[in-house]
Amino acid sequence: MRPGTMYDQGEVVLIPFPYSDLSENKKRPALIISNGLINQSEDRICCLITRNFRKGDLPIKTNNFQTGKLPFKSFVRPQRIFTIHNAIIKKKLCKINGEFHREVISKLNEYIELNENN
Repeated sequence: MRPGTMYDQGEVVLIPFPYSDLSENKKRPALIISNGLINQSEDRICCLITRNFRKGDLPIKTNNFQTGKLPFKSFVRPQRIFTIHNAIIKKKLCKINGEFHREVISKLNEYIELNENN
């Protein structure tokens, strides 16, 4: 991250994403889902963005972007969340609109809401 650069909720950023054996990484987009309470720190909570659809993924449509766009058809994977430090963010790619962000959070809530059967 460049000194002084801030990244906000709803932004799609480019990050180095490690292979499972941690031997290498590749640059991948991620959606920042954390709000200002977390974003005051140097960490961001993100969801994976991928080109390969799996059940539960949300397609990012052209009208879901507030600014910019991604160069390929993409899907947010709300069940794949992780925390990253600002320092590893390479750059901001674009930003999604509030309506789509709410859809992502709603889908994430389905995965983490309390199961009354337990």
